[in-house]
Amino acid sequence: MTASTLRVLRLSSAGLLSFGLSALSVFAQSNLLTDAPPTDDVKAPPGFKVERIYTVPKPTQGSWVALTQDPKGRLIASDQYGGLFRITLPPLNTTQGTKVEALDSLGLAGAHGLLWANDSLYVNINERPVNKVAGGEGKGGVWRLRDTNGDDVFDRVDLVKEFDGQGEHGPHAVELGPDGRTIYWMNGNFTKPPAYDKQLPKAYGDDHIVPRMWSAGGHARGILAPGGQAGRMDPDGRNLELFAMGFRNTYSIAFDPNGEMFNYDSDMEHDNGSPWYMPTRINHIVSAGDYGWRSGAGRYPAYYADSLPAVVNIGPGSPTGVTFGTGFKAPAKYQHAVYALDWTFGTIYAIHLTPDGASFKGVKEEFITGRPLPVTDLVIDKRDGTMYFSAGGRRTDSALYRVTYSGPESTAAAPYPAPTPAARLRRELEQLHVDGTPASAISTAWPHLASEDRFIRWAARAAIERQPASLWSARALDESNPQASIEALIALARVGDKSLQPRLIEALSRHDLNRLAPELRLPLIRAWALVFTRMGEPSPEVKRQVLARLDPLFPHADAFVSRELAGLLIALDSPTVVPKLVPLLSVAENPADQYVVDESLLARNDRYGPLIAGMNATRPDRQQYAYAYALRSAREGWTPQLREQYFAWFNRAYKWTGGRDFDGFINNIRLIALAGVSDQAERARLAQASVRPASNIMADAVTPKGPGRDYTIEDATAVVRGHLTGRNFEQGRAMFYSTACVVCHRIGPYGLGSVGPNLTQAGTRYTERDLMEAIIQPSISVNEGYAATMYELKDGSILVGYPAFDEAGDLYVAASPMQPNDLTLIKTADIKSTRPYETSTMPPGLINALNEDELRDLTAFILSAGNSQSPMFKK
Repeated sequence: MTASTLRVLRLSSAGLLSFGLSALSVFAQSNLLTDAPPTDDVKAPPGFKVERIYTVPKPTQGSWVALTQDPKGRLIASDQYGGLFRITLPPLNTTQGTKVEALDSLGLAGAHGLLWANDSLYVNINERPVNKVAGGEGKGGVWRLRDTNGDDVFDRVDLVKEFDGQGEHGPHAVELGPDGRTIYWMNGNFTKPPAYDKQLPKAYGDDHIVPRMWSAGGHARGILAPGGQAGRMDPDGRNLELFAMGFRNTYSIAFDPNGEMFNYDSDMEHDNGSPWYMPTRINHIVSAGDYGWRSGAGRYPAYYADSLPAVVNIGPGSPTGVTFGTGFKAPAKYQHAVYALDWTFGTIYAIHLTPDGASFKGVKEEFITGRPLPVTDLVIDKRDGTMYFSAGGRRTDSALYRVTYSGPESTAAAPYPAPTPAARLRRELEQLHVDGTPASAISTAWPHLASEDRFIRWAARAAIERQPASLWSARALDESNPQASIEALIALARVGDKSLQPRLIEALSRHDLNRLAPELRLPLIRAWALVFTRMGEPSPEVKRQVLARLDPLFPHADAFVSRELAGLLIALDSPTVVPKLVPLLSVAENPADQYVVDESLLARNDRYGPLIAGMNATRPDRQQYAYAYALRSAREGWTPQLREQYFAWFNRAYKWTGGRDFDGFINNIRLIALAGVSDQAERARLAQASVRPASNIMADAVTPKGPGRDYTIEDATAVVRGHLTGRNFEQGRAMFYSTACVVCHRIGPYGLGSVGPNLTQAGTRYTERDLMEAIIQPSISVNEGYAATMYELKDGSILVGYPAFDEAGDLYVAASPMQPNDLTLIKTADIKSTRPYETSTMPPGLINALNEDELRDLTAFILSAGNSQSPMFKK
């Protein structure tokens, strides 16, 4: 890294560098939807019939994302960016006669969650700007609508609990608890945690023994635990409680007949191919649960002892509604299934659960599929057991469907299996999570730290952690059962006083990793890591003692044990781990965490599917990637030859493909590692040898024919609206390059996407006018997920830029979107304050050189997601 790369940029307040991002913000891959699909394009198992009973008129009723049923059997639907609608359903023998009326919701709009309970309609408002209720304009969170005089018209609205969040990672589901009274809700990871009256997950943190790297694209930068949250409260909003945490962006939750809660949590699609990628998954949500989402590269793997695993991994997708099949007039297994809706791939999964001790295992079945079929929510009619689901969202065309069964199997109500003894025990232990539980809970829970059941151990440890550590620390340090000892020491590392670190190290040292049962090895390494992340870096002498025990264990036959040991040994400044680890970068070693995606699933989305198929084809080695990630922080054991080997790895890694952040993470690993090379000449040589081969990104740029003009939003919209058929694909692609959009953005396979939002889904989210506004006046709305940051430094100067990564107290900031690898160094100790920068770096008027046909072709290219087969390009 050259001195110019590490320069410190100082700007006076009068001379700010203009750095911001486009108003367009897209969070997941999708189809370009031009119409709700006809019912004969929808597939279901034999005996099931799917009928479209209503096509939603977009101009007047929007695009539906949430459903609930009122006591009179009518459905209520929410337009994502609009109001509420009440649906009177047609008789089962016809698809005609669906009646839809706009509800007077007293100004409430923009709901992602609906629930009829306690003689009220609960509405979880997400899209705050469109909420116009008197006195609560622009406020998100749970609202309560009531009809107080029985005239079937809402006449009272109350804000039950305000949530500070909006957009597709904001407030989502609202659901009735098993007691028939308590209100549960689910918020995405961009929702700030409210002031809870109670918190069941205790002493949570981020806990990364290897310094965490934030998203290379800036997504969720700075967001710490708890991330996405599941909570509950009284019907009027009192006794607000954090129930479980560590989700990325769960849209909905559902309870089985025994009161067990489940969700369908999203993946971070930008991380596809990386070692920290986790697929979308069904979770069994238990009291005080932590399900491991941490921002950036910090996502907990499923084997961490201080997080909980999935019931079943689904794969890529965009989770929306979740509903249990209770009451569904269908064969027994479908009555007992939990239905999980995937918006991206047009799939409703039936998840068939089997008790597994205190939790469950699951098998997924593709129950309903369509192409395209952007499913959003699902209800079972309480009157006759019919299933209804909606499709829509993101301003796409929307529809309502009915599912019935007429096959040969019995549809009689099938009793749901009773809880297993292990589940009953787990629930008994969860009663000890209540505030005010006496100290006797320690003795009650302690024997269960040795349980073979992970969920029982979790419930027991959570109960013990709620008691003062002074009451049980001695017992934890003296525990002889290996399983119970490791669990107790994890608890003590999390909530104990830092002065206990020497005794914790002594207790952990009694465990010989190679003599432990295989299932205890990873929890033991995690316990070691927590002792240092929670209680601080040990002295050099203590490091030497610990390394004498752990160094000989690396490398290990178990790939995951090796992965975790590598990070731990590097954090402890092992002098031997680098010489042993660098050669492994040349070894193909894919452990069993490769997520194989069904090709038939990918075929249901022309945009997202090919990206994942491309990753599958190159098969990135996640183990090597994890090793390179850990090695960037290594300070000891390097030789010139080892550095040569390490930086040569990047040239091999460039051949792999993955999600949007895949390349960015690799480059940031490289840049951090270069910053650790003290010799300037060696650093410059390694930088040159490991840089990604330059590609002539502007090769397809051509000079616009023009003549152009100074377009306004209104006249640019008039130019393109109604003129997006018969367009020229090649010219549209050339204009994408010629306007330099290609440098900051990506559309399908086109563009670098270095700092700007991925525009592949612009056509599903924006009208022609929205797009013209974002191009011509980009600073009107700068999405916070992509905004630059203004840094006020203690010497009075100002720096505006886009944070790339931080390492050892140093923050590296991209000072120009056109040169994302040209980084500015700031000492974090020199920062006085930070705040989002509200001006976009995207220059206004980028389209002014284009004539009308060139502008139309560029617009078609963007709205079609770069699809040459789009109807927009048919002559």
